[in-house]
Amino acid sequence: MNIMKRQLCSFPNRFFSTAKNVIKYNTIQDIRNKYITGTPLSMCTAYDFITATWVNRANCDLLLIGDSLAMTSLGYDSTITLSLNEFKYHVASVCRAEGSSMVVVDMPFGTFESGISDGLKNAIDIMKLHSKVTSVKVEVGSYTKDKYTMKFIEELCSRGIPVMAHIGLTPQKVHSLGGYKVQGNKSLSQMQELYETAMHLQKIGCWSILIECVPHKMAQFITSKLSVPTIGIGAGNGTSGQVLVISDLLGMQGDSVPKFVKQTVNMSDIATQGLKEYIANVEDGTFPERGTHTFKVKEELWNEFLSSINEK
Repeated sequence: MNIMKRQLCSFPNRFFSTAKNVIKYNTIQDIRNKYITGTPLSMCTAYDFITATWVNRANCDLLLIGDSLAMTSLGYDSTITLSLNEFKYHVASVCRAEGSSMVVVDMPFGTFESGISDGLKNAIDIMKLHSKVTSVKVEVGSYTKDKYTMKFIEELCSRGIPVMAHIGLTPQKVHSLGGYKVQGNKSLSQMQELYETAMHLQKIGCWSILIECVPHKMAQFITSKLSVPTIGIGAGNGTSGQVLVISDLLGMQGDSVPKFVKQTVNMSDIATQGLKEYIANVEDGTFPERGTHTFKVKEELWNEFLSSINEK
């Protein structure tokens, strides 16, 4: 038996030359297969190794590394302040967590606005940060007004870079939108533009569209007309799936969350209470408890040590 035959016998289910075992994680085709069956898709943000581990252990379909980490993790007052270098650090941290969740990564403000060539370079750099990075997410305005971003997204898709487009309330464009407001509910023209923008994004190659803060009827209608999955946030349950910011979902910053969030636990209260208990235990001397939280040394060795010190 020659070398090639021995390799095939050793790895009967492998069709590539390297022998490294790769952990299976969701692909775009896996997500699409679930979408075709009508099974709702789950997506959650993560910003570091710990939160990414939680999302993967919960078997979330998709994991979004969103630029919202600027406000939830880094203390900035908007997502616009976040630099690409800071963001890359978090992307690398998240991708070290093992699990099946498919990783989608935001393109932060400033990474593509200065020019398409710069944007392409930054998108490629983001995709190359880790093999788990499967798609970039790009916020885009109305197709009649934000023609530049439409062109940029088309360039990405034409180069085989998977794009999840983000329409509706787009935080990176909050100033031009006049604040954090519901979109697609003010006028007929606004509603038509939102719908036509989604259809155009599908036409130029986006594999998925995230819809944020629009009336549930609009989101459901857009979803029904598309042949790619939609992910909703503040857009009702008529979309193909849902995404939430993990700090909102788990109450990591207290009770104050957007209207569209269902908080499943208040980790802020749990963590604060746990810290208070720790402080009280330290102050009353019950922690650390000898024998439970401490380590031992053999008595003979200890006595030998004391003798050596006394002799000196």
